[in-house]
Amino acid sequence: MNLKSLLLISCIGFSPFLWADQLSDLKQRAEEGDVSAQTELGVEYVLGIDVPKDYSQAYKLLSAAAQKGNKLAQYNLGLMYDLGEGVVLDKQAAAKWFRKSAEQGDVPAQFNLGLMYAHGEGVVRHYEEAFKWFHKAAEQGHTLAQVNLGLMYVRGEGVVKDLEEAFKWFKTSAEKGDVIAEYHLGLSYLEGEGVKKDLSEAYFWLAIASAHGDQHAHQLINELEAELTAKEVIDLQKRASEWNLKFLK
Repeated sequence: MNLKSLLLISCIGFSPFLWADQLSDLKQRAEEGDVSAQTELGVEYVLGIDVPKDYSQAYKLLSAAAQKGNKLAQYNLGLMYDLGEGVVLDKQAAAKWFRKSAEQGDVPAQFNLGLMYAHGEGVVRHYEEAFKWFHKAAEQGHTLAQVNLGLMYVRGEGVVKDLEEAFKWFKTSAEKGDVIAEYHLGLSYLEGEGVKKDLSEAYFWLAIASAHGDQHAHQLINELEAELTAKEVIDLQKRASEWNLKFLK
């Protein structure tokens, strides 16, 4: 769950690097009990943006806002407990705050709660619950939740095994640039699992995954080249390069 810390700032929706008067106003509103200001300033203290990094202040502010029901504060407080930042690492407390936030519809919290149930961290491992929270986050566009949902369908964890559903979620996530999904989508085409076997499509998606650093994909495309013509390989490599350029623009 080491990607969680990367979500701290993304879930707040504010512009970093405040002017001095903006920061002063933010602090004043937080002192007056403004929940949104408490949440934003709490995250500023966690990340050390505009103010010195101060976990004690961050915890105080986020805890106050979380107790008042702010879902973003609840999520970030959960992160502090989950990562042991500014507080003693406490997976049960992390799960508690993730749940409160997830139940209000916060997508990163839903994903992280799904992870906790999938791995049995802070809660008893429960694949049905993991599936439920991954599904909620996946439906709202969370790419990592989508690929995790696909894997649960492949393995039959928390849900009846369904390779067509797995393929659907791998494709949805892969088209947004997730390397794990790209690899599994290529594998689905290679093995004909959930979709008609198609070596060209398999090569295409595995080439994209390989370009994004997946070593397993790199090995498979080398093996696939023996089953495709030289022209097919060149055309597919060009197509994969053009696809990757879309994500660099």
